[in-house]
Amino acid sequence: MAIQISSAIFLHIPKTGGTWVTNYFRETGMDHGNKELALQAHINGLALKEIIPHTEDLVFCFVRHPLTWYRSYWEMRKIVADRKAGFLDTVVDLPFQEYIRRIIQDDPGHLTQRFKDYTDRCRFIGKQENLREDLDTLLKYLRFPYNRKYLFKKDRENVLPSNQKYTYELASAIMKAEKGIIEKYNYNYIPIEVLE
Repeated sequence: MAIQISSAIFLHIPKTGGTWVTNYFRETGMDHGNKELALQAHINGLALKEIIPHTEDLVFCFVRHPLTWYRSYWEMRKIVADRKAGFLDTVVDLPFQEYIRRIIQDDPGHLTQRFKDYTDRCRFIGKQENLREDLDTLLKYLRFPYNRKYLFKKDRENVLPSNQKYTYELASAIMKAEKGIIEKYNYNYIPIEVLE
């Protein structure tokens, strides 16, 4: 899904806080209701170009640490009955660590490419880990009137708790496989909460 707000377009990469961002814009009346954008699920930069070939609007999105992204995606897709989103959905029924091993073996760099499909068109890329602060920075830059108090008060959404853990070896292997994200977005650390 993509949302148009004044002179900006938000591209929602799954499992990066996009449901929260989308609902913030809707709840505060900032969504301009571009039906072409709203009808599509998770529009990436290439699909956006097909819908809006030329735009001066600032296109933006959020990314997330690969280790927390893969874990969150696995948790979310386990509860979705209709899975047709590609390779990851073919291995999501495996136990978590086996799912990670298959990604490393069969599609290393999967998330780096997925993020690239969105971020190539973006002029602002925030981080899910700093969602409120990064969105606040963007809205200040754009000089949009917005409800800053609600931005910092609004509860998190679409969060699935996970007790799944990586071995240090698997975490290191994902970090190596997703080197593009690690380097580009300065994710050169392993979040302690994801390790056994």
